[in-house]
Amino acid sequence: MQQIKSLHSKSLGFKHLSLSIVVLLASSFSPTQASDLGWVNLFNEKNLEGWTQKNGTATYRVEGDMIVGKTNEGSPNSFLCTDQLYSDFELKFEVKVDDELNSGVQIRSQTTDGTNAGRVNGPQVEIAINGSAGYIYGESAGGWMTPDDIRHNHTHFQPGEWNAYHVKAVGARIMVWINGQLVSDLVDQAKLESHPKGFIGLQVHGIGQGTGPYEVRWRNLKLRDLSNFQSLYNGRNLEGWTTKGNWIAQADGSLLIQPREGENGWQRYDAYIWTQKQYKDFILDLEYSYPPGGNSGVFFRVGDTSDPVAQGIEAQILDTFGDPSAIGAHDHGGVISTVGPTKNMSAAPHQWNRMVVQCVGSQLAIELNDEKVVDVDLSETTVKDRPLTGYIGLQDHGQPNNLRFRNIRVLELE
Repeated sequence: MQQIKSLHSKSLGFKHLSLSIVVLLASSFSPTQASDLGWVNLFNEKNLEGWTQKNGTATYRVEGDMIVGKTNEGSPNSFLCTDQLYSDFELKFEVKVDDELNSGVQIRSQTTDGTNAGRVNGPQVEIAINGSAGYIYGESAGGWMTPDDIRHNHTHFQPGEWNAYHVKAVGARIMVWINGQLVSDLVDQAKLESHPKGFIGLQVHGIGQGTGPYEVRWRNLKLRDLSNFQSLYNGRNLEGWTTKGNWIAQADGSLLIQPREGENGWQRYDAYIWTQKQYKDFILDLEYSYPPGGNSGVFFRVGDTSDPVAQGIEAQILDTFGDPSAIGAHDHGGVISTVGPTKNMSAAPHQWNRMVVQCVGSQLAIELNDEKVVDVDLSETTVKDRPLTGYIGLQDHGQPNNLRFRNIRVLELE
């Protein structure tokens, strides 16, 4: 937020509130690997390698698994910033802040003249106990990006507790979840044009004279770089795909499978939709929604699309919402005939699910709705003889399984 403002002045104008192998990011430092699925740790829990302080004289220190920022009376806003710059990404972290202090995390930010002394500016994800947590502020960049009529008081941020943030920035869209609750879903094309790429910065806000010191603590800082993913579906037509099924491009950019009259059952393999290209080691990221009872699947490494069940691998899509016992290999998130999910993470019918699949050699990991549900060595399973290279496909399970897919993207790891 703007320099040397109190928690209350900062809110002026605020509407009244009632796998084992991972993609390593090209970086000026070597971040510690996260467990899988493209996540890397931004903080090595030893020192602040890979970070540089910009602006202000607040202090930052390593304390166990935390980065702790401490105010310094008379200092303007301070920022501990990644040396690496990011454009499209997901960011996760946990934060705990003293009640008297507000804070934030800069994304896609820069400094005036590109120097460490230059004023930090860009989008900021708000950290505060006053109901504004998770909204987006333009730090030295125009003030609130989240419009006044959308900034409503909420209680998803818990004072005095660790709060889990999940930030996803793709193109002009920035989404923020706090403790699993979607708080902000903002599209700002103008800010994307002025700030398409930049550092991530941990803010210690300036404080008034005679106050403090106060502290803010961060831990479990992880990032998944989405900038190099390639879109498999262009949102307009079936370019790059092959199918005889009734797959229909939708006005909102999603892809609808609407089986024709009399198209029943799942053994109609040419009605599935298949990529024209084959993939070996990759991360596949996609979203989908199903009707009540909906059934489909994500196929990959399919050597022969005329026999995908025997010549490929399928991650199950199935409406198992609300059923804690749905953890078998044929339940949502499971790998057909191989292994079930560790937890039922199904969203409700007509809500969007997100699945991320990572294949590296024989190692397979699946993330469903922000939870890793599969981590298996396929060489030790019944599908150990399946191809290591093949097509990616989506299943047409026949009437009445009308499903929508969107944001289908892949990152090749070779």
